[in-house]
Amino acid sequence: MPALSSLGDLATLFRLQRQTAGIKTEVQNRALELSSGRKSDLAAAVRGDWRSLASVEHRLGLAATERLTIAEARGFAQASQTALATVQGAADSALAAVLAVPAAPTLNAAERAGSVARHAFAAAVGALNQDSAGRSVFAGDATDGPALAPAEDMLAQLETAIAGLTTAAEVTAAVEAWFTAPGGGFETSGYLGSDSGLAPFQLGSGNSEEIGTRADDPRLREMLTGLALGALLGSPAFAGPVSEREVLAHTAGERLLEGQGAVTGLQAAIGDSEAAIEAAMARNGTETTALERSRADLVNADPFEAATRLEAARSQLETLFAMTARISRLSLTDYLR
Repeated sequence: MPALSSLGDLATLFRLQRQTAGIKTEVQNRALELSSGRKSDLAAAVRGDWRSLASVEHRLGLAATERLTIAEARGFAQASQTALATVQGAADSALAAVLAVPAAPTLNAAERAGSVARHAFAAAVGALNQDSAGRSVFAGDATDGPALAPAEDMLAQLETAIAGLTTAAEVTAAVEAWFTAPGGGFETSGYLGSDSGLAPFQLGSGNSEEIGTRADDPRLREMLTGLALGALLGSPAFAGPVSEREVLAHTAGERLLEGQGAVTGLQAAIGDSEAAIEAAMARNGTETTALERSRADLVNADPFEAATRLEAARSQLETLFAMTARISRLSLTDYLR
């Protein structure tokens, strides 16, 4: 009988050791869930069907990619608006200068106004050569280079075009031809971008938005024409009398006013695009939040439940430790007495 009793206690000891190992694993799993916030057994959590989790992860990846594209579109639109605002500011300063030219101007007055307009022309060209994240904004799909030639290079060509002209009408015709005539100076050496527009930005959910205004847009050419006319007020290439410079100042002012209205229209169109981009960003954020919540439901552990089960497992482990210790202290002598 003692021998049988010893064998029974030994079996009990082994059983307790197996139970202890299992509960230790339970303690480790619940502790891991509390520290990581994720379920320790995802296979059990998804009941062996990984398709739902894979689908959520895939859609989250797509949403992240769309978010990057939307952010790029937002930056591009903002850069466009900033550039056009600079062009409008340059036109304001040039307009004020040419309108200040008196009815019977002196050469110095015309030269002063021309200097202001020349700087404004350079500022506008610099703005239209702006880039966004390394991509030229106004050059169409030729995003790796500037949209326009340097301002001084264009003004030098315009001075050559008006050399020897004596009336404001002749100068105006020559400048307008340089900017607007097919195959003229602006198309051959002023505009350096592509004839093809930038591809629309994909905003997700089948939506896209075209933002790429090019610097050869007729509305921007109108503005550049007015700035150039003002810049040539004090040019020595203009051989006409001082009175013709007053006429040219008046013409430049008219062109600048027309150009400002045209650029305002461009700004409004980009504003519409910005509104569409913000709506896409909000939609993406809502979708991402919903997907993250779905993923959390699948993989995140309930901290209260994990803590409760951890405490229960610890209590069981302590009980088993006590029982194992009591049995292990028994010896063969205890059974032979």
